[in-house]
Order: sequence, then structure tokens, then C-alpha cells
Amino acid sequence: MSTPHSPIRLPSDERRERILDSALRVFADRGFHGATTRELAKAAGVSEALMFRHFPTKEDLYLALQSHCCQAKAGEKAEMLGKLEDSTASLVMLVHYMMAKMLRPAACVPEAEQALHRLLANSIIEDGNFARGFMERVGREFIDKLESCLAVAVREGDAQTSPINGRVGAWFVQHFAAMLMLNEMPGRPVVELEAERVEQVEQAVWFALQGLGLKPEAIRRNYHPQAFALLMS
Repeated sequence: MSTPHSPIRLPSDERRERILDSALRVFADRGFHGATTRELAKAAGVSEALMFRHFPTKEDLYLALQSHCCQAKAGEKAEMLGKLEDSTASLVMLVHYMMAKMLRPAACVPEAEQALHRLLANSIIEDGNFARGFMERVGREFIDKLESCLAVAVREGDAQTSPINGRVGAWFVQHFAAMLMLNEMPGRPVVELEAERVEQVEQAVWFALQGLGLKPEAIRRNYHPQAFALLMS
């Protein structure tokens, strides 16, 4: 029986989740190589020995965290993507969704999501393994959808045939959106874009869609940013 001063005994699965949640913040701030097992255990409120029962090495914890983050994000995106048909309208909506999400002020991004963004950025600076696995498991579905929607837009005459491979173009859009997010991460943007936030999103969407080859008339016909903002709020 525990005393008022003894630690609360958590079920094994719940303890594992707590270790993963706290590890996200530590790896985000310190990177893989900078984080020590002592720091990771302390952040989770457990001993190193207990942490090692769940994750025998720091590498095992890092890989489990990658899987943990991917499952959460992949499930969220799969549900949204599964409801959309391949069309020009879906392409426009997806690009708006991506830009609006990435251009949120840092204060509007949940703490766990901010930590994930820092972890991805740290991974790219280090060996890229976490970011590589995350993009492969989470980004791929989004890119697949963009590519298939773009193919329909070309077939229906809403987009010009381009020398840019559709899949490469879709990844370029993702990279552009990611850079917009990185610009916002410090809280005060690194580069102050001379436009209100809503205008920044709209201009980013137009830039990305025209880069993919969409014709201006097709963008005007399908892009309704105020309505999209209501749907995605």
C-alpha cells in the first residue's frame, strides 16, 4: 500500500506513454545525441532502470517515439484524405490546409506539436533518420493525394502539362510549407512577411498552385479561402 509520499504506480502501458510523451520534449530540445538517458528518465519521472525495462537503449526509445508520432499523425491525415475525391477542388483545399496549418503563429500551435516540429528540425540537422522515417510514413499519403489530384486537374484541363514531375512538384509544395513553418517557430518570425496572416496564407496557396501548373481561372473557380477557414477552424 502506498503512503502519501510514495510515487503513484502507473499501469505499464500508461507509464510507457508517459515516457514517450516526455521523451518528445527532451529530444526536441536536445536532439538525439544531446539527450542523455538520465535526462530522459528524469523528465518522465522514472528511474533509468525502469525506463530501460520499457526501452532497453536510447535508440529503442527514439525509434518507438518515431512510431508513436507517426501513428498519431497518420491516423489524423488518413481520415481526412479518405473523404476527398481526386479532383482540382480537392487539390486546392489540400494546399490551403497545408499552408494555413504551417503559417499558424507559434502561440497557436499546441505544445506537443511544437515539440514535434523542433524534433523534426533537430533530426534534419543531425542525421535525418527521425525526419526521414516520419516523412516516409506520414508525408507519403498526403503527397500521394496531391499527386493524384494534380493528375485529374491536368486531365480536365485545369492545369497545364509541366516538365515538373507531379510527385516532385507535390514534395516541393510540402517543402515550401515546411519552410514557412520554420520561419514561425521562434515565436517572432525570422523574416517578417509584409502581409496580414490571412493574406500570407492566400498568397502562399496561389504561389504553390501556380507552381504546380494550375491555371489562374481554375484557382479562382475552386479557391474560397474564407469558406475553407470556416471548415478548418
